[in-house]
Amino acid sequence: MALVFTFPCGRCGKKYSIYYPKTFIYSVYGTGTPAQGQREDAEEQASGAIDAARQHAETSGNVWIDASQVSKITCTCGKNLDLNIANHPRVPQRKAQSAVRQTGVIAFPTVRKAEHGPAAATTPASEEPPRRRDA
Repeated sequence: MALVFTFPCGRCGKKYSIYYPKTFIYSVYGTGTPAQGQREDAEEQASGAIDAARQHAETSGNVWIDASQVSKITCTCGKNLDLNIANHPRVPQRKAQSAVRQTGVIAFPTVRKAEHGPAAATTPASEEPPRRRDA
């Protein structure tokens, strides 16, 4: 199945259908080998999946673009569109990029912990509280 993303221009709303070949995706993200991507693209081309996706996009009134040929386009309204799939907001970003400093946290007072070990003060037996006789 051909990988096609459809999105509107942020300014005028004109819709674009962007085809991302597997060879291109695998080379960018390393999710498969180049040979595997070429084989899958050839299978999609032979089965007519790419032509069917193109025809569907064009009959829907969308502009068809092959992302392996073009990385940036300018819409008819003048807005520059970046076709890099890594910049698409639905693609998960790396954890280092998504780590955001937390703000608005209420600081709780710190409680000093009891000292333990040889440096801790020992309590003499005479200072222990009285025990119940029936216990």
